Amino acid sequence: MATAKKSDEQVVAIDGHRLTLTHLDKVLYPETGTTKAEVIGYYSAVAEAMLPHIRDRAATRKRWVNGVGTEKVPGLMFFQKDLDDSTPAWVKRRTIEHKDHDNEYPLVNDLATLTWLAQIAALEIHVPQWRFGPKGAKRNPDRIVLDLDPGPGAGLPECAEVARVVRVILQGMGLDPMPVTSGSKGIHLYAALDGAQTTEQVSAMAHELARSLEADHPELIVSDMKKSLRQGKVLLDWSQNNGSKTTVAPYSLRGQTHPMVAAPRTWKELESKTLAQLDFTQVMARVKKDGDIMGGIDRLRTYRSKRNATKTPEPVPAGRARPSKGQTFVIQEHHASHLHWDFRLEHDGVLVSWALPKGVPTDYQKNHLAVQTEDHPLEYGSFEGDIPKDEYGGGRVDIWDAGTYELEKWRDGEEVIATIHGTKHGTHRYALIYTGGEGKADKNWLIHLTKDQP
Repeated sequence: MATAKKSDEQVVAIDGHRLTLTHLDKVLYPETGTTKAEVIGYYSAVAEAMLPHIRDRAATRKRWVNGVGTEKVPGLMFFQKDLDDSTPAWVKRRTIEHKDHDNEYPLVNDLATLTWLAQIAALEIHVPQWRFGPKGAKRNPDRIVLDLDPGPGAGLPECAEVARVVRVILQGMGLDPMPVTSGSKGIHLYAALDGAQTTEQVSAMAHELARSLEADHPELIVSDMKKSLRQGKVLLDWSQNNGSKTTVAPYSLRGQTHPMVAAPRTWKELESKTLAQLDFTQVMARVKKDGDIMGGIDRLRTYRSKRNATKTPEPVPAGRARPSKGQTFVIQEHHASHLHWDFRLEHDGVLVSWALPKGVPTDYQKNHLAVQTEDHPLEYGSFEGDIPKDEYGGGRVDIWDAGTYELEKWRDGEEVIATIHGTKHGTHRYALIYTGGEGKADKNWLIHLTKDQP
């Protein structure tokens, strides 16, 4: 909810808190013309994905009150740790005692606080690898982070190569690392911990890991921060596991000349020769499509967004899809606004789905259109019933055939070849081939009954 206050101000209500937003048309990134309003919009768009990674952590802010400036004339930046008197009373906070003073830090636990930080041009949010407990005590770290920082003559490809090396070692230790391109030059690797080790123990482990990898790959990796040693190599910075240090948070903007982001990536992306840092528009689109890939891609996100569990008899699971090894299929006859058949194959914990306006082909010389739709939950494989008329896909659904399939080829977004063994219509071998183009045609495939049948 928003109400006008002055021509350059807007009062909004977020999470039950009133917040005054000012100078929304102020340009914070001059080289791209990105305004404060766009920065606030970005953090609002990624909040659901970002907040779990920064919740209950002491947040240090890097602020560019007058914008980041240009490459020739950089803007003035300052770190802010302690909260000042202008901080809204509703912002949650915790105190950290130092030798000669205490600092009061904000906890960025909700959209209102994240929006307030964007309002004061705190573009970068940095947090430690540990959290506060309910009563303010420091807990043991719940994650380890390794910062892969390229030296002169090295770049993102070398960081990706080191990341793959580190991944093998961490997996051998029972850890499952996730990469984050830093939004600057390098890559951060995060792996969840069970909280059994102290900060000192985790830091020592990270240091030993870095030294060991340097010894095994001296031509590529360096663990010493001396700049003279980093030519053509990647610094494996282990030091950010120190309890008093912080790392730029996943999904945080960066104070570069362009609005780049510390962006979670997939391991498949790190194999690409065109791997590059991502800006805020790219990250917003990714989050809208896949949610937080750092917590695993939520492949049922789109499915859930189109259905109201209180109005439709369709299965609407609340959680993410879990990996599965089954190879089931179902073809459902769907009397929606237009009669069609839904062809679904179990893959990676979901039913990957195509709508067939003319059903499965019965002649190998005549291919049929197959329009890829959202992934469906595995429970949908046994669904039959009437979807209410006013709901998405309203109409009668019946199982036309179901059973198991043998997979020959699965290339995401390109081609699938499988032999289905149906309980009603027997065994057939089909090929699904992507033919998509622009606009609505982007989802178009064709389904082909192969000439060579089992």
